[in-house]
Amino acid sequence: QPENHPGNCWPFPGNQGHVFIKLSVPVIPRAVTMDHVSGPAFHGESISRAPKDFAVYVSDFSRGFKEEHEEQGTFLGQFTFLVALNPSQTFQLKNELPGFVNYIRLQVLSNWGHLDYTCLYRFRVHGDPPKDG
Repeated sequence: QPENHPGNCWPFPGNQGHVFIKLSVPVIPRAVTMDHVSGPAFHGESISRAPKDFAVYVSDFSRGFKEEHEEQGTFLGQFTFLVALNPSQTFQLKNELPGFVNYIRLQVLSNWGHLDYTCLYRFRVHGDPPKDG
């Protein structure tokens, strides 16, 4: 069971950043879920550190890591995480892919106002795995 306790996050400096996620199994991605801390710690200071606007891309690592100025990958959607509404939200991806992917790029475009850092607690990718047999 994942722990979304205050401070048990991946903090990155500023209000923008990205992370490449290697999936445990290849999937055809259909949706993503963003989770933030909940419970008594769910208040203004915590909310200001939550991601707000973010985009999701499929990244092709067959050629190795790409340079920052190169293409970001195949765009799957851009979303707004309304953390004050619900600390766990699922977003349906807007673009479908014809094949399986191993890597996702999460690009955080803004947070809810904290200038020093953004906290990423949990990000999940939902999709169709390969059929056995």
